[in-house]
Amino acid sequence: MILGVVGASAGLIIGGPLGALVGGSVALLLPKIRANRNTQPPTRLVLLLLLVELRSGLSVLAGLQHVSASLPDHADLRRVARVATVSGLTAAIPLAGSGLRLVVAQLARSQRSGGSLTSTVRRMLEQSLAEERTRRLARARSLPVRLMVPVTLFMLPGLVLMLYAPSLFQLFDELTGAWS
Repeated sequence: MILGVVGASAGLIIGGPLGALVGGSVALLLPKIRANRNTQPPTRLVLLLLLVELRSGLSVLAGLQHVSASLPDHADLRRVARVATVSGLTAAIPLAGSGLRLVVAQLARSQRSGGSLTSTVRRMLEQSLAEERTRRLARARSLPVRLMVPVTLFMLPGLVLMLYAPSLFQLFDELTGAWS
């Protein structure tokens, strides 16, 4: 509630009534946006920790156990590590959440085929980083288009006022003589 009042006050100072509406809305929605980001499974972190564990010589199941112990807030990972240890990686695939399902399926496929688990995890990590880089580049490229509305609404009126106000004051002074 206090965050909404502060956001609305800052918006009122910067952009007037419309700014107050936008500032209050953003301030009230910000905790919800942050909460949604925190509930996403840390797939890249899981892959990175698993890669470290596999390179240190542990098996994939022992690596999953260590990674799940390192990330106690991630319940899906704990459940997957427990089931994979008892029943195998293939049995743990349906229990994994949406972010971990692809990782566990790829690990199970690599384990069944006899492929290198280290290179599989490294390849998944590189692919995840490439997808993140692509997404960030696309977002950065769309930034000028997304900034057109705020610039037009907030900066352009101030610029016009700053450029034309002296001329308008001089015109009113000449017409009315009130400023002399």
